[in-house]
Amino acid sequence: MEVNILANNQNSKFDQDLCFLFYITTKEIVNRFNKYLKQYNISFPNYIVLSYIKDGEEIYVKTLCDKLHLDSGTISPIVKRLEKKNLIKRMRLPEDERKVMLRLTQKGTSLKKEFSDISSHVVEQLNLTEDEKLSYYNLMQTFVDKNLAEV
Repeated sequence: MEVNILANNQNSKFDQDLCFLFYITTKEIVNRFNKYLKQYNISFPNYIVLSYIKDGEEIYVKTLCDKLHLDSGTISPIVKRLEKKNLIKRMRLPEDERKVMLRLTQKGTSLKKEFSDISSHVVEQLNLTEDEKLSYYNLMQTFVDKNLAEV
């Protein structure tokens, strides 16, 4: 598909096509992750949160929100679900109960190890060459660098 982005009406069409491609690409990748995660009864957002918490370490909920670019209204239900499944432990700091720390439970650490290869499986299924994967990675990293504030 040849794209001429010089004319306004073509710009509008290009922008619409680009937004549609963002949407279907994201949807397809999330669907592929969900096929693997279904056996663990874990959603993709839960997987992302579990994947970010390092084994044997604690992280503030606020730090997790900042690093994952999520607000507290989005992360709170995820944390509650993961805690209910005994995958993470939530701890309030005695000196400041507004601050909440998270850590993986033993069950959470075990589960995280079980699904450690899911990303590799999904990437393998994308039918992209190594050069295409690298280009895609670089484009996404450029997007993040230009659009999301570093925390």
